[in-house]
This record gives sequence, C-alpha cells and structure tokens, in this order.
Amino acid sequence: MSSVTTAPLELIRTRQATGGSRGVLDEFRYLLRKNGPLALYRGLGPMIMRDIPFSALYFLSLESAKELLSNSSMLGPWGTCHYTEQGMKIPTSVEVNQAFLSGATAGAIATLATTPFDVLKTRRQMVQQGGQKQGMICCARQLVRKEGFFKGLWKGNSTRLVKIVPGYALMMSSIELSKIILQDVMY
Repeated sequence: MSSVTTAPLELIRTRQATGGSRGVLDEFRYLLRKNGPLALYRGLGPMIMRDIPFSALYFLSLESAKELLSNSSMLGPWGTCHYTEQGMKIPTSVEVNQAFLSGATAGAIATLATTPFDVLKTRRQMVQQGGQKQGMICCARQLVRKEGFFKGLWKGNSTRLVKIVPGYALMMSSIELSKIILQDVMY
C-alpha cells in the first residue's frame, strides 16, 4: 500500500534527480496535465516488485542475524552469548552493537537482492510520454542485452548500499537503545 501512495513522489524525485528543474507541485501538475493521472504511477510494477521482497528479506534476514549473533560465542565480550553463559547482565552497548550489525546485514542482503527492480523502476519512470513503452520483462531483457546481466541490473548498487545499509543499521540500534531506555524508565 505504501508503494502505491508514494509512487507519484518517487516518480517526481527520479525526474528531478535526472535533470528536472520544476518544484514538486509544478512537476505534479505538469505530469497530470500532459499525461493524465496514470502517468504518476509509471514504474509502479517494478517498485512493488522491489518493495515487497525488500521488506520480506529485510525482516527475515534481521531475525536470522539477531539469532545468529545472540547464539555465537565467537564474538567474545562483544556478543550477548558471552554474558548469558556466565549469568551476567548484558551491557547496553553490546545489545545496541548487535542490533546495529543485524540491521546492517539485513539491509545489505535485501538491497543486493532487490537492486534489479530498483533499476527497472527508474528506467520505466524515465521513459518519456510517447516514447517506447515496455513491460518490465522486456525492459530487463533489453537492459541485459545492452549492458550485461550484472552491469545492467545492478547498476548503482554500491550507491544504493551506501544509502540503505547505514540507515537500517542506525534505525535498528536506535530502536534497541530506545527499548532499553524505556524498560529502565518503566520498571
């Protein structure tokens, strides 16, 4: 549902990033006037194919990474297992660091797996009205034929990783720290 509601803003952001000089409202009005309301949803298919698997992979990877780190004695005093085995209270810094690592790992896995759909979304959004309209599969085939499988479908992946991984790492460590602080305050 969030992809459907944010699709017009994502389209406008993509157009602005590739040379558009209009403001958000002006670009919105322009697209509506020139191409009609459906133009605001160009690239929605690949966007949904990116967002749903991203969320599923992110949360699956997050829980797996949390469990793996919690049960690993290889981390020594940087892992929760070290403290639980000795019956000691786990330091806040250790819990926050594990949340940070889990968030970063999950963000990286989800990003790597879904970058092709992000590339296809951007390509579809940049097709000018009246230009050659292609379905997602046709667009992917053409991209692979012209630029190669990895070079084409994972174009911009490193930039996407640099944007997403730290954000999810910080988000998870902030959530964990907030939970600890609230538990201390509440109990």
